[in-house]
Amino acid sequence: MTSTDDAKRLFEAGKRFLLEHGDNARAAEAFEASLRLEPFQPHGQFLLGVSRFQDGDYAGALLPLAQCLELTPDHREGRNALGMALQQLGWADDGFVHLARAAHMGNPQAPDTLAAAGKDFCRQCARPFDRGGECRHQPARRTSPRPRVWPFSHLPAEDWRSRVSLPSEALSELGAYYLGWHRQGTEDALDLALPYLEIAAAATSSDGLHTEYPKRLSELAVAYRERFAHLGQSDDLDHAIDCGEWAYATAEAGIPERALICSNLGLAYMQRHDHAGAAADLDRAIVMLDEALTVTDVPAEDRAAVLANAGNLHLRDFKRGKSRTSLDRAVDLMRQAVDATPADHWRLAVRLNNLGSGFQERFELTADLQDLDEAVLFLQRAVDATPAGARGLPHRLANLGFTLVTRFLKRRHRVDLDQGIAVLERAAAITPDDRPELCIVLSRLSQAYRARWEEDGGGVDRETVRMLARRLGTTTSAAPSSRAMAGLSLGLLAQAAGEHAIAVTVLEEAVRLLPVITAKDADWGDSESRLGVHVGLAIEAVAAHCAIGDVVGAVETGELGRGILLAAQLESRTDLTVLDEQLPELAQPFRRLRELLNSTAGDRTGLWARHDQVLAQIRTRPGFERFLLPPLLDDLRPPNPGDTIVLVNAGWRRSDAILIGADHDPVHVALDGLKLSQVRRHSEALLRVVRSTGSRERLLLQEILGWLWDAVVSKVVKALDASPDKPRRVWWLPVGHLGLFPLHAAGHPGGPSALDSIVSSYTPTLRVLAHTQTRPPAAARRQLTVALARTPGLPDLVYTIGEAHELHRRNPGGTRLANQEATRGDVLAALPQATWTHFACHARADHAAPSTGGLCLYDGTLTIPEIVRLDLADAELAYLSACSTADRSPEHIEESINLASAFHLAGFRHVIASLWPLSDAVAVEAAKAFYQALPANPTASTAAIALHQVTRELRAKYSDYPELWAPLIHSGP
Repeated sequence: MTSTDDAKRLFEAGKRFLLEHGDNARAAEAFEASLRLEPFQPHGQFLLGVSRFQDGDYAGALLPLAQCLELTPDHREGRNALGMALQQLGWADDGFVHLARAAHMGNPQAPDTLAAAGKDFCRQCARPFDRGGECRHQPARRTSPRPRVWPFSHLPAEDWRSRVSLPSEALSELGAYYLGWHRQGTEDALDLALPYLEIAAAATSSDGLHTEYPKRLSELAVAYRERFAHLGQSDDLDHAIDCGEWAYATAEAGIPERALICSNLGLAYMQRHDHAGAAADLDRAIVMLDEALTVTDVPAEDRAAVLANAGNLHLRDFKRGKSRTSLDRAVDLMRQAVDATPADHWRLAVRLNNLGSGFQERFELTADLQDLDEAVLFLQRAVDATPAGARGLPHRLANLGFTLVTRFLKRRHRVDLDQGIAVLERAAAITPDDRPELCIVLSRLSQAYRARWEEDGGGVDRETVRMLARRLGTTTSAAPSSRAMAGLSLGLLAQAAGEHAIAVTVLEEAVRLLPVITAKDADWGDSESRLGVHVGLAIEAVAAHCAIGDVVGAVETGELGRGILLAAQLESRTDLTVLDEQLPELAQPFRRLRELLNSTAGDRTGLWARHDQVLAQIRTRPGFERFLLPPLLDDLRPPNPGDTIVLVNAGWRRSDAILIGADHDPVHVALDGLKLSQVRRHSEALLRVVRSTGSRERLLLQEILGWLWDAVVSKVVKALDASPDKPRRVWWLPVGHLGLFPLHAAGHPGGPSALDSIVSSYTPTLRVLAHTQTRPPAAARRQLTVALARTPGLPDLVYTIGEAHELHRRNPGGTRLANQEATRGDVLAALPQATWTHFACHARADHAAPSTGGLCLYDGTLTIPEIVRLDLADAELAYLSACSTADRSPEHIEESINLASAFHLAGFRHVIASLWPLSDAVAVEAAKAFYQALPANPTASTAAIALHQVTRELRAKYSDYPELWAPLIHSGP
């Protein structure tokens, strides 16, 4: 008799014990013996599981029932039994998943089991959901915080331990088996993998196999990371980090496995940083990967993985802070990873692509063409190593094509342009419409077509532009940031092709996505970084509207696309405070949907549909009719007849000014002599000039002021019909890099100038100006003066104490904090008591991270976020006699984050600030003249006129030194 015959005999004996005699224990023994001879019996595994289950050994039933489904996924009775076993063992949510699928397959018992637990199952996707609710067509969020031990509390105390002696290794292998199927594209395999990996980790912790416990936890952490990447549920990342930290804490120092444990934990922190923006997560990730690199005796394959992960992480760190050291480290690690990866390894293409991208980043930083050549080389190798039909091929083709086009722009070899376009067209052809990677492909293809148009006018025909726009409209599964980038690239191409209506559509849709990009509770620095990559989008949206004669649309769209963080602080669209207070039942799901949409991965098509559905529901409620819609122009006009807000914009193809009055339609002024290339060149020159004091730089500043008059301000003065006899009140609203320039000081030496015809103020956005106009003026003047002649670590400011004495003499009842008295704590305590404040001290501005700037006090920096959070009730005027208090970062120009805007958000109606560092002596002279020009009133309603007078006086005294008379500006009503 063969082993097969013996197995069959034992199987039949087991059936008799189970079905005829009800002897579960002897039935289990027979099935076990049968399976030892012939393990691949799905029905035998099923009946062994049933025997153990009916004998009360739920833990023992788990593995055979799971192996039954591994062999026969459509075994509906086995799936029902597995669901019941998981439910009994305390993994109810995982049990419901299997019970719902069994019910969907037609098992008659499963619906009743679900109903008894208050659950139902979806007839479309076979997922469980709460009875009386509706299916969300995605897995339920796992319990948070994740339990670290198996929940045995429901089992009898005397027998629970004997029933959990599970083969944790077999369960771990089963989880890895399903995880492998997920990586091959099986959508639901992750749901099946996670409970086995969870139980394997819990069983390992209870059965004394402590050396294996960290490994099991790390495997579980990887699975949670992958489910986050698939679905975008933030709880999964929290669970991955929890598992990874516990694995790290329990792993012995020096063991080779510690390298992968640290590496996997670092990757989880990196993903959470990408998702939520906490800088501490990226810092922790770096610590973990750097420790992983120190572990010795690591298997070669694991070592290559650690090198690759560490390289990617240091590249992330470079993108955060633009440190050349981080970038060089990243490239070096990624090159080592490629060198350590066998030619037939499945991760080789990914690592080649990452290395090529690293060289591309370094070229962007250093302009070293050798790095660009290396990028092309490794990106080509990545494409060559990727099989046809692989999911990653379109993205790698897009990277290669973009780099070839970049090399053409530097070397002007036409073959690079033609090859780059061919590669990008291939990427577009093989990418389905609904795939998220289509965004990056279309973005780079649009850039390539525009490069060809600029080279010889042969960019692309209009029908192709329409096709690209149609395809872009299908990419709702892509991240909002990717969609916004693609919208800008395609909008520029559409303008070149004369398809201005398409340009308006795609650019306006891209602008509408910007508030979503910072919808999560990220810190200021991360939000700046996320928005900084979209500089230029608002510029081109305004230009596109002007091209079709829609000046109202230009103003409204430009306002929505700028000052996103300022708007959030003013509790406007991107802030949900009012929604939380008045409609909490809608605020909670809306916040959750925006969080998921901003995830780096997951299917967003359904999420966008649900987002739009909830948004439409919110807009039906009174007071929320325009929730998340662009601000209307009628709500943003200046309040007084004769006053004018002047929006100035310089786009790629056209430049415009729009005059916004209180009582008439906006007036469009064409600025045909203003070119974007000039704006960029002069802005770079201006940044150099204000940091120098030589005569050559002074002449260059005069040249810039003359250019501003000729290209911009003279056209505005003419349109306003302004003159020295009838000067006009103007608020400048410069878009993009025009915000770096002193428009109020434009003019030629000894010739016509803005100071002769215009009383100027500035505003970062229309909403900020409207906010200051609606705040009531102060009823009393309570002066706070802060002066530091000596600040630790900074040059002395010898005139500041005299400046403070003069101001205190004029207002003897005020508070004065000088030198060591001017600490962060004392200043923060004094500000709420003051209505007027004057700072004579150093200031710090960081163009890479504007929100880290602030006022330099005796014991440290009073930062912009700290100032914004003050929310002062009666604040009237802040005079910031410190260097660069109105300076803007070129990289984050549209956000207008500086000390001047911070004091407005803190509550001050009027702010006097400086565009660049001003001589200490002249600063004192200007402040004294300003306060003398103001009437002795609690309000500062004539602040703009007073500063205008002071600036004219300084110009008369220092006419050949515009760096001394031009930097001070007023903002406010």
